[in-house]
Amino acid sequence: MNVSDKAVATMTDSLTTHVSRLINDARAALSELPKWEWAVHIFWLAGPFILLIERTPADVWLSVLALTFAVRSVIRRQGWWLKKFWVRAAFLFWGVCLLAAALSPLPAYSFGEAFAWFRFPLFAMATAFWLGRDRRLLYLMILSTGIGMVAMCGILTAEILIVGPQGGRLSWPYGDLVPGNYLAKVGLPAFVVAVALATSFSNNIARAGAVVALLSIILSVMTGERINFLIRACSGMIAAVAWKPKLWRVLLIVAVEIIAVVVVMNTRPDLGNRYVDSFIDQLPTHAESPYYRAMAPGVMAFDQAPLFGIGPGNLRHLCNEVTAGSNSVDCHPHPHNYYIQMAGEAGIAGLVTGVLFLGSIIWVCAVPAIRNRDNVVVATMWIVPFGLFWPISSTSDFFGQWNNIFMWSALAIALAGAQLGPENESRAD
Repeated sequence: MNVSDKAVATMTDSLTTHVSRLINDARAALSELPKWEWAVHIFWLAGPFILLIERTPADVWLSVLALTFAVRSVIRRQGWWLKKFWVRAAFLFWGVCLLAAALSPLPAYSFGEAFAWFRFPLFAMATAFWLGRDRRLLYLMILSTGIGMVAMCGILTAEILIVGPQGGRLSWPYGDLVPGNYLAKVGLPAFVVAVALATSFSNNIARAGAVVALLSIILSVMTGERINFLIRACSGMIAAVAWKPKLWRVLLIVAVEIIAVVVVMNTRPDLGNRYVDSFIDQLPTHAESPYYRAMAPGVMAFDQAPLFGIGPGNLRHLCNEVTAGSNSVDCHPHPHNYYIQMAGEAGIAGLVTGVLFLGSIIWVCAVPAIRNRDNVVVATMWIVPFGLFWPISSTSDFFGQWNNIFMWSALAIALAGAQLGPENESRAD
């Protein structure tokens, strides 16, 4: 065996040891649970792989866990989690959305959209206050998410080799142009932890984290999804200095990833044009920008119904009425920005309570990171909501199914990870 073979073997052995330890710890945690909860937790841990299938199985997974948590809380009369500020902010925003829906031109449709939307923050509550309360299970969930992220990279690599990008975009395994959504959102908690480890240590775990981060960044570029790549790239840069960074490792990893991205774009001129020239030309700074034309209907809806908007989800049906007589806008199912959508579909009341709700999630994840610098998970989880809720970015539908499944699976882990206390802290209900 040569030196490189020994290095690979050593890294493999080290990873195997750490993974085995995580699995054994998780088994011990599961053995302490009632049998029905043991099965539910296994189902929860399988989530990152279910999300690789399609939106319906993924939605069933998320919805079943959210409803199970609600029923369990009622049966056990456990309402302590309702006292958390971000939870109360979620219910307040939901109540405003339901009121806005009831007052809208299409109340039945809008009320249904707003009512069903709450399954997503309810799933985050289930993860933070039940499924992910035991650090041993949460660590295994982050590992599961990381493995899912690597699996997605493998699937996208196979697509590139077998059929190649279609119109500069990748679509496996969904058949839709959303695999970058999985990498940028579902994989974000594992990604920021991997980057933080890579810039803070010089051991085999850190090297593995660097390899995973580099691989996922390259595949994120190859998907052609610009905003999702920016979420990933910017979150990675923050994660690089968020924990206990060593300057030389930060510079090395950033340099390697920049070089890799530049090489990819130079070998794929279509990607270089999409991420640089085309992106700059399309910024919403002029009336011909597709981003401007997509966002404008949301602003017009707010102008016409400033207090409670036109109803959550209603822009897809009312856009032509809202924009009647205007040739400088384009109608889409949503205005491609969370805050413009809140304002247009739920008015100033929805915007204020929505900002309070999203801000409370960022805050509840950031405060523990300031106070506890010992745990890499606690120190990095605030990056997840901060990156996903950045106000000036183009976004997917705030009330939509597919985007929310991806987004809230990551936010749920972030909220659970941020509340990890000392190793010997009791997590009993």
